[in-house]
Amino acid sequence: MPGLDDHRSALRNPPIEYRPELRWWLAEGLHTDATLRAEIAAAHRLGFGGMEFLAMDEGHLDHRRYGWGSEEWVHDSGIVVEETTARGMSFSFTSGTNWSNANLPTIDPDHPAAAKELNFVSFDVPGLQHASRVLPRIDLQAEHAPSLLPGERIAPTKQELVAVVAAPVLGEGVLDPEGVVDLTASVSEGELSWTAPDARLWRVFVFWSHGTGQTASPSASVNYTINYLDRDGVDALTHYWRTVVLTPELKADIARNPRAQMYMDSLELTTWGEGGMFWGRSVAEEFRRRRGYDIVPWLPFLVRSAPMMAASTAYHYEPEAAHSVTVGKVRFDYVRTLTDLYIENMLRPFASFLHENGILLRSEISYGLPFELTRPGPEVDGIETESLEFGSQIDGYRLLAGPAHLFGKQYSSETGATTRNHMLDHRFYDQIIATQLAAGVTKTVLHGWASTAGAEGATEWPGHEGMWSMFSERFDLRQPGSEFYPLWNDAIGRYQYLLRQGRPRIDVGILRTDHFVDNTSGMHFGTADGGRIPDEEAYGRLWMRDRQNHWWQDLGMQDAGWTYEFFDGTLLTRPEVIFQDGVVQPDGPGYQALIVFQEALDVEVAELLREWATQGLPILIVNGARELKWLFAGAYTTHQRAASQTPGLDGRDAELRAVMDELRALPSVAEIADPAETVTALRRLGVRGRAEFDAANASVLTHLREDGELLHLYVYNFLYETGGETRLDISVLGEGEVYRVDAWSGSVRPHSGTGLRDGRTRISVALGAGEMALFTIDRTQRAETRDLAERAVVAELRSWDITVESWDAGEPAIITEDRGLGYVTREVQPTTEITPLHVSGLSELRPWTELAGVGAEVSGVGEYVAEFHLPGEVDPDSRYLLELGSTNGGLGSVALNGAPPRGFDTSVPIVDVTDDLVPGANRVVVRVSSSLNNRLIARGYYDELPDIGALFLGRQATHTVRVREYGLVGPVRLVRERRSSSGRRLLR
Repeated sequence: MPGLDDHRSALRNPPIEYRPELRWWLAEGLHTDATLRAEIAAAHRLGFGGMEFLAMDEGHLDHRRYGWGSEEWVHDSGIVVEETTARGMSFSFTSGTNWSNANLPTIDPDHPAAAKELNFVSFDVPGLQHASRVLPRIDLQAEHAPSLLPGERIAPTKQELVAVVAAPVLGEGVLDPEGVVDLTASVSEGELSWTAPDARLWRVFVFWSHGTGQTASPSASVNYTINYLDRDGVDALTHYWRTVVLTPELKADIARNPRAQMYMDSLELTTWGEGGMFWGRSVAEEFRRRRGYDIVPWLPFLVRSAPMMAASTAYHYEPEAAHSVTVGKVRFDYVRTLTDLYIENMLRPFASFLHENGILLRSEISYGLPFELTRPGPEVDGIETESLEFGSQIDGYRLLAGPAHLFGKQYSSETGATTRNHMLDHRFYDQIIATQLAAGVTKTVLHGWASTAGAEGATEWPGHEGMWSMFSERFDLRQPGSEFYPLWNDAIGRYQYLLRQGRPRIDVGILRTDHFVDNTSGMHFGTADGGRIPDEEAYGRLWMRDRQNHWWQDLGMQDAGWTYEFFDGTLLTRPEVIFQDGVVQPDGPGYQALIVFQEALDVEVAELLREWATQGLPILIVNGARELKWLFAGAYTTHQRAASQTPGLDGRDAELRAVMDELRALPSVAEIADPAETVTALRRLGVRGRAEFDAANASVLTHLREDGELLHLYVYNFLYETGGETRLDISVLGEGEVYRVDAWSGSVRPHSGTGLRDGRTRISVALGAGEMALFTIDRTQRAETRDLAERAVVAELRSWDITVESWDAGEPAIITEDRGLGYVTREVQPTTEITPLHVSGLSELRPWTELAGVGAEVSGVGEYVAEFHLPGEVDPDSRYLLELGSTNGGLGSVALNGAPPRGFDTSVPIVDVTDDLVPGANRVVVRVSSSLNNRLIARGYYDELPDIGALFLGRQATHTVRVREYGLVGPVRLVRERRSSSGRRLLR
């Protein structure tokens, strides 16, 4: 059983597998070997743990020579695998070119392995009239709006008849489902002969299946998106990788890397036609086998459009209100079937193939498409989310935390993609990571990294963009803050190390099924009057930071310090999920209670809940809960009565009601009519948070891990823009000695402000706005009651010598490579010229914009030098903290008396300098970085740059960019903390 001493070495120097990783946008296969090796060496030197690499379109390059699948791309991929493996770093392939889907050069849109859709043409037949006509076909060459994804549509040449269906028209967009007639058998040699049976207007739908024609670029040839529903797709994919990609040399390198991965991003598949339905040759048959009825008569009610992923789904036809529930069930069954096929015909066989070749599968399962979000979780090795599409919202991360924790999967997140580039301070990204940690994300994959070198004619300072200049952030050598990345990666690595130990302890599981999850909230920055909300404003002040969580909107559990997460109820029926020792999945999240709030619930799930409730599991049935449907449209769903029907058309509603009646009668079950009563109702059922607050707190999130007799508790004040210091007492289950881990140094020290009550350990803590804290409670040690440390200001640093290292474009370099293949590869590498700007004798710290000789055009790194006097000796019973006040969100370091630099939290920049302090004169050097925003404004970088956030809102606009304040602004003070006997609790 691990003890605290077992973790001290890893906390001092976090192993590489716990450090943040990178998404690396390669300029196709253009990069020279020298560039590739230098980039990987730099990423390793800066403390990153791995690189996920993918090809991005460089426009005017010869794609046949440099695109995905070319000899150059294969060669470069081998270099990346070789170099990362040699350094102990992970690497991740993608399942095709760019990031958006699995795609292949060996198929065409008519191939069975290519993605398919169901499309339709319709015509009207007046009542009682006879129709005899050749079936109209899809115009496969018709133009449609282009996609934002890399690639284009190449029209298929074949279409296959699936069905012909007639439906009575009751009004504009309204059909009668009871009158639908399947006319497929009436078609002979491509002609329909049929008479409308009554006087109503009838609409005849002719359904054709054809390839979507979706391609992905850049590629040496044309890459087509594969079929995710029929087995043909994955079979073609694995055949290509087995016979073309996985050469003996590459397989040997993979075998040497225990963290070789395949990464599958959000499922960005598109349909082209009016039907808007994903399809495959097996869909209709599998639907009938799994759901017990024929899908064909219902097809008119399934055709749709989805302009912005599945959340935007709009059906073309609706039934009368009397049939809306029935049609809703059919729609559920269709998407449940798609989810089944995605799991069984794509993820499961693909993971098996990868495992045979020593590769793990990490995936952003489901979201983006009409698939259930959480059910695919058990099929992959790592479940990934992202900060972009969920807008760094805690509820968004809770959506995938459920399956990750239930099945012991590594939970990771792509982090840093926004509609901004080079604009925001480093604190903005620290706050995204802090939010993710609170949901149990313990692997950060930064979005992203690019070499500064790129194609001639397309690369300008500050460097090759990779993921387009209008999108995402770069965490690479072009950043002034890269000097401090080793310190930063150490700190994040310590959080991720400790929060991966043992097992998560989540208080409450919430059953939630969603086939159309809104994963576009991170792209919604529009006001009612058409204005543009900056990303940093939305992230820092709106949504969760304006007390508006998206999916579980009552904040009572969160304010009480309770943790909770979501998952589809059918996951509970898997054999590896158990109820034991009073909790669900004791070796996983250990839910102490479950909540049912949606109107639909499967009978099998209700029966399992009844069984577990009989054994004592608290279950809360919540009526009247509202959740987000689609933020763009301001659409929400209110569930009037929980578990009032089955989700599909299985005819078991009465059976469900009977089971639920039995469930409600059990003493461990409660039902409420208002979600605001949740905490009170659960407390009455005997539930108490494992690390709950003594008093409600609206500013703090926590995450708890149980590691044998150790408890690791993460605490975060998430109101980084709108809040201030918050003080709270946290009551943790069990008695033990409390230690606080300094993530910036790895030191572990007893925490003051602790006590015992009712068999629980109380931790008193104060957190500044945006501050994170990490505690370990050792239950093998006797708990100590500790008093408040007396705090005294020892010195205030007022006189500063300042040098701002101003970054701007230098002369570009040309890199050439001749590999003896009959051509020479050329890269241009922009360089950075650094000009020191000196400011001396400053008695009051001010932003660079207000410093004479610096001003509003400068970006770079500021060095601040000052001296202070420590009277007397260094008190061995005290800690000495250098409080920097504010660095305007800039990453940086502090070095005292020539000691190695120490990093700091960008929200609450405080450095423990106890070990470096000497009596008398002390010299401190503070270095603080900026973004490149101000320099790029001055260079006109943003003048014509499209605002992708505006594009998401359907309008054309360029970025509106403002000059930012940079630098150390203080106040800077040396503070001494000394143990007191006053009996007060520690507040910091």
